Amino acid sequence: MTTTQTTTTGTDPDRDGPGRILPRGPGVVWFGASGFVNAFGTGFFYPFALLFFASLSGLSLSTVGVVLTVTALAALPGLPGVGVLIDRYGPRQVLIAAALLRAGCFVGFVSVHGIVPLALFNILFAVGNRAEQAAVLPLAVGLAGKGDSGRWLALSRVVFNAGIGAGALVAGLLVVDSPSGFVVLGVANAVSFALTALLYLPLSPRTPATAPTAPTPAVSATAAAPARAAKRSGRVGGGPWRHASFLRVAGASAVLRSSILVVETALPVFVLHQLGLPAWTVSVLFIVNTGLLTLLQLPVSRSMERFRAASVLAAGGCAFVVLYVAMVAAGSVPHTVRLGVLLAAMTVYTLGEMAVSQASLVMLTSLPPERELGSYMGVSQLFAGVGAAIAPLLAATLLDSWPAGLWWALTVMSVLAALLVLRLPRGVAAEPGEDVPGVPQHQE
Repeated sequence: MTTTQTTTTGTDPDRDGPGRILPRGPGVVWFGASGFVNAFGTGFFYPFALLFFASLSGLSLSTVGVVLTVTALAALPGLPGVGVLIDRYGPRQVLIAAALLRAGCFVGFVSVHGIVPLALFNILFAVGNRAEQAAVLPLAVGLAGKGDSGRWLALSRVVFNAGIGAGALVAGLLVVDSPSGFVVLGVANAVSFALTALLYLPLSPRTPATAPTAPTPAVSATAAAPARAAKRSGRVGGGPWRHASFLRVAGASAVLRSSILVVETALPVFVLHQLGLPAWTVSVLFIVNTGLLTLLQLPVSRSMERFRAASVLAAGGCAFVVLYVAMVAAGSVPHTVRLGVLLAAMTVYTLGEMAVSQASLVMLTSLPPERELGSYMGVSQLFAGVGAAIAPLLAATLLDSWPAGLWWALTVMSVLAALLVLRLPRGVAAEPGEDVPGVPQHQE
């Protein structure tokens, strides 16, 4: 009996009670622990990535930056293939392989130096990162009980944010800015990813149902209803590239997530250089953001379940605009109230980030056919990877030439993304209280 099957026997009378926030099931502790350790290793490494590669490779920072951008783009064509592997072998197996691949890459980073090994290992590392992000969503959906997938998806974001924050904090205290210190950093990351692979082993997601081997000779009116609904939603067959609604959601999600990356990159520079605020201001803003994401993601996600996912995603994108406008307007308010304005705007922005994260995950995992979920997630990661590669370039270019224009550009991007999902047919996203076609239903 699989982990998921044991949670669907109906013996828990308050499983769907209105006060319950956390997901339940025998796999929830292992799932949370694996996500936290995986994110902890990423957070431990991320703040020192440029210095790590420059120190161990002997290359300049600018050269390292070019290599990282090129290798991130070079990894993207392989992502649809990763999705196929998820569908064929299961998300757990792909997650284990991705974790071991990234562990091996860090061993390579500290053992073999030069621009060619740096590029090769970074391509593999980028594939491993994207494979992890593509496979963790089908794993969460496969472990979830009926109607519980939203909570599992929210839990994946909570442990990710908590792990990233904790890893960055510990790294700031322990990492030494020296070649030997960066070797220790690399070895520690290799160990963290190896431990992540071990934590995935006890998880047993439900295996999706297979497709019929042959079409039936005739289609009744009842059987034709799903086909008509699929046509209205933009799905005409042929996988993710023929599913218009999924592509629109993946595109809108990638735009909004790219906006988040731009904010992370550009906000410190703008606050310090354009607004003239002290350096600790940046720390306070990001502490508010990370703290709210960690503490409120689950209860906020629970409260969002009563609303249409497309509406939540659009509202979250529009909430981003509050921060963008505040960044421009803060230069015109008295210096003594600038921090208050930014803190209020960051709070609204963070609530929008919760909405965008949760609604995009729900929609991206509910639109695909269950047996093809991995392939669809691979395509969504292709969109996300392009956005992630463009985000630093957009931030650097506009900060250097037209700083205020950066926030207006992000405003346009967020509004367009919101409009893109609002124009989806109403039946595409699940209405409150409904199960959605792509979310696994459970067998007694």
